[in-house]
Amino acid sequence: MRWSPQTCLCAILLLIVPHIQAIHQSDVGVVDWHKFLVGVPRVAAPVTAPSFHRLNFVANSTEKPIDGAEIIYAATANNVITALNPKDGSVVWRYIFEADDRILGYYPHLNRLATLSGPGGAIFRVFDGITGALYSEKRLHAPESGRNAEPLHLGAHVAFGNSGESYVLTNGHVVRRVDALTGIVQWTWASEDGLTVLTNLVSTSSALYAVAFTRSSTTLNLHVIVLDPRTGSVIHSRGVPSSIKHTYTILSNSTSETDHPHVAWIENGLLRSFKLTPELDAKPDIPVHKTRAITTYERIIDVGLSLSGSAVAVASDGSATLLSLNGDNMEGIEALLLDNSNPEKNDEEITESTWIGSLVLTLRLRLTSASSISPLLMYFQAALSCSASTHPSTLLLTTTSGTVQSWELASDSTELWTREEALASIVLSEFIQLPEGQSNGGVTARNEGEDFFGRLWRHVNDAKNFPRYLHGFLRRFLTGSYASTTSVSASSPASFAERSLIRDTFGLTQIIVVATVQGKIFGIDSSTGRIVWSRILGLGWAAEVGASVVPVKMFVFQSEDATGEQEARGPEVIIVAQRRAENTLVDTVIFHINAITGASATNVDTSIPQEDSNGLLQGFDVVPGPVVEAYLLSPPVGSPKKYATSVLLLDEFLQVYLYPSTPYTRATLHDLQPSLHFPLRTNADGVARVLGHSIAPHYAGEHGAEGHDGERGFVAYATWTLGLPPDEVVKTMIPQIHGPVASLGKVLGNRTTLYKYLNPSLFVLLTAPAPATATTKKGRTCGLYVVDGVKGTIVYHASLPTLPSKKKATSKDSCDVKAELVENWLIYQYYDPDWTGVGLSKGWRLVSVELYEGSGIDEKTRSSDMTSFANDTIHVHAYEQAYLLPHAITAFAPTSTKFGITVKDLIIASRTHQIASIQRHLLNPRRPHRKVTAQEQEEFLVSHEPVLASDPRRVLSHTYEVANVQRIVTSPTLLESTSLVFAYGLDLFLTRVAPSNTFDVLNENFNKAQLVLTVSGLALAIIITRPMVQRKKLREKWYH
Repeated sequence: MRWSPQTCLCAILLLIVPHIQAIHQSDVGVVDWHKFLVGVPRVAAPVTAPSFHRLNFVANSTEKPIDGAEIIYAATANNVITALNPKDGSVVWRYIFEADDRILGYYPHLNRLATLSGPGGAIFRVFDGITGALYSEKRLHAPESGRNAEPLHLGAHVAFGNSGESYVLTNGHVVRRVDALTGIVQWTWASEDGLTVLTNLVSTSSALYAVAFTRSSTTLNLHVIVLDPRTGSVIHSRGVPSSIKHTYTILSNSTSETDHPHVAWIENGLLRSFKLTPELDAKPDIPVHKTRAITTYERIIDVGLSLSGSAVAVASDGSATLLSLNGDNMEGIEALLLDNSNPEKNDEEITESTWIGSLVLTLRLRLTSASSISPLLMYFQAALSCSASTHPSTLLLTTTSGTVQSWELASDSTELWTREEALASIVLSEFIQLPEGQSNGGVTARNEGEDFFGRLWRHVNDAKNFPRYLHGFLRRFLTGSYASTTSVSASSPASFAERSLIRDTFGLTQIIVVATVQGKIFGIDSSTGRIVWSRILGLGWAAEVGASVVPVKMFVFQSEDATGEQEARGPEVIIVAQRRAENTLVDTVIFHINAITGASATNVDTSIPQEDSNGLLQGFDVVPGPVVEAYLLSPPVGSPKKYATSVLLLDEFLQVYLYPSTPYTRATLHDLQPSLHFPLRTNADGVARVLGHSIAPHYAGEHGAEGHDGERGFVAYATWTLGLPPDEVVKTMIPQIHGPVASLGKVLGNRTTLYKYLNPSLFVLLTAPAPATATTKKGRTCGLYVVDGVKGTIVYHASLPTLPSKKKATSKDSCDVKAELVENWLIYQYYDPDWTGVGLSKGWRLVSVELYEGSGIDEKTRSSDMTSFANDTIHVHAYEQAYLLPHAITAFAPTSTKFGITVKDLIIASRTHQIASIQRHLLNPRRPHRKVTAQEQEEFLVSHEPVLASDPRRVLSHTYEVANVQRIVTSPTLLESTSLVFAYGLDLFLTRVAPSNTFDVLNENFNKAQLVLTVSGLALAIIITRPMVQRKKLREKWYH
């Protein structure tokens, strides 16, 4: 067969495209950036809270000590065990646990770190405390047989012997001796008393103590069991006379062989202790108080120094007593009395020498950084490093806003470093494009409604910059020094605030606004990853009773305020948040933020303070209760009327609220109300269903969007119900990704056309097995539906298998299906356990579906312009193809460009902690299962392959580890060829991609000077030769 020149050219392009799109090493750190995070430390228990640990290095050892021979260990809310360098806060190492393998606690010993995780402490691991290398991993019992306790670490503990042996307590009643290096269990002892719960292990040279409690009707009774460390046999067992209401702590001095451990608790307001001896012949006594009389105590606190023989007891008057072991006795020393009525009294210096050091100072710390607009929340948990060397002590703070700070304690305390670990728990994110220029703090003053003289005056003012523009143009033209796509990222590491807040030449520099679960908002420079600004959401009235603010929705306003007129304001962000007070009240608050500066942009009610005295961003109480859903109400494109953008909210009674509520936004809602249709997830009789809704006016009185001063309000009402099988329940609804559409169809190789099914009302519905069928293995399926949101018509449906029980590693749900819908392209992932037929491989599958109009080729129904109530909307046919993936995908998203001309690649995040791209033509569902024909080659079709193999050249994250990605967001730039990709989860990663290559930008190695010289030389040659040619033509005319 002879190939035509066009066919040969297409084949050559297909061969070279993967090579020219590979990631080059020179682009690392230039077109991308990466933030290596660990998560917010869990400070509720000493076994998970951050702590300083001094490393033990042997003389002539090959181990390389870290600065100061000290390290910080912590377990975080992202289920990560980490080690930090106390000098600069850098991550020395981290270990990421699976989602269902919850960390119960970590236990350092010398240069090793042991952990217990899973229900009841099912898995025991030992790490190298310096490098994070995993020495051993042992499954002590099946996770299904684990006991879930509250708190999580109750009934799980690890103690170390003098020779480094490990004693492990799991499930509250089983004690094992485990070899730390090999994980071999040397002996096992289990308590036969089902009413006794073991909580702690204490190891000495002569005995192993298992401290437990037995629960009575209102109190806890202490019980101690003595085990032989070598054999695990019981030496003694005794119940200690006690009546404990809350908890107890165990104090031991690991550096002393003579001091006996003590158990301390509070009984009837008195502080009591019990000395642990192998014979258990001691009696409970009252510790000696050196500096004060015995008082009434309320609770005892383990501050993480129990192995050093120290704890804190808090009295009813607010005073604290330091408990310390002194030989075989326990002593109490008055520590501090907090007087809320006289704050100055709390600032007095305490000169009493105590067990914690030679001098105790009261320090005033500046809990705000220079780069932050508002201070941190004044609630924190601290860990103190009291070094015996001449270096000052270090204080580590973990705030409720997710910030980890290190302070050097001296006469003038200084901040050493700060880690914004709240970025590891992002829930919302949006790209913000910068304005073209600024004047008086806003965007360029250009209104579409300005008259002729206003436009003329603006042009006159702009003309004064013409000489500078002409000089710059000539310089660029003659020298070839044009703007580069890497000039922004490769610039000096100046902060974003030091640069002009204007759009760069290619629109590559944008601001990423992210909201975290801790209620903190960040503005991040997309070119460098630096934090431009950060704000903490205030609690409003709920600050007096205690509450939390959780962001649920984020919307972007582009330079348009509530009056419907263009003003010099810049882009703004609206955050819809739920405020949950501790008194169970829930209401909805809106925070209006300037996306460029982070300042409050609220201008609806000037009586509302934008900030409180602490600099916290205060919101606008918009709904006195929870919201069902929130939408962005945008004016129609090209509308002749003066409309304004607003946020539409629905409360639990389906009443409509607007923010901002102005005459322009209410007029917009009034005119657009007949065309508004949206689906809502509702619960009826405990069963989740999907109902379509529309909006109708009603007399709302004092409620509703327009219910002011007797005006009409609006309320949503149901229009259709989606009928689902009785064995399926609604899991989630995924909206369609909207963007510009460059073409309405696809021209095939035989010159026929497939017209895209472009219905802007489509959404994806995912379902899961109903609880009644979840217990039966047969007939359990997950459902995927593509539904028309206007009338509830099902356009596409697929029944998918559920996850096997052993595969439920990342979700308690049995359906781990992910899907995205853009234009007419549906992409989804599921796990196939080989249930569909004989000879099919099990594994993760990626399905690509394309929807086209009509029932075949050349059938056109104009779905993009047709009303959803037309009958032709149901005339759809689909092409679909499934591919086997080598790894599971945690998130994926298609690329997006300014005009939608560039091919959309699929950006994926795999469980191997990599970000990669899959070319669009590889996901074409029309790939033939045979050798391609000449006509198919013209469409760039390739033969179908069942496996989408991993291509290292398509890995965007190259050497970076981007772990536990939850979502991928893409944003267009001013270059049609380039799209920004932002992935967040445990880590943050941003890069640029060009699916169709950078066809709109010259290569940086292009010789612009040579081009200028060539053009100039040709122009000069034309000037010289033109008179010669004219004279020649004149002579020829004389002879002819």
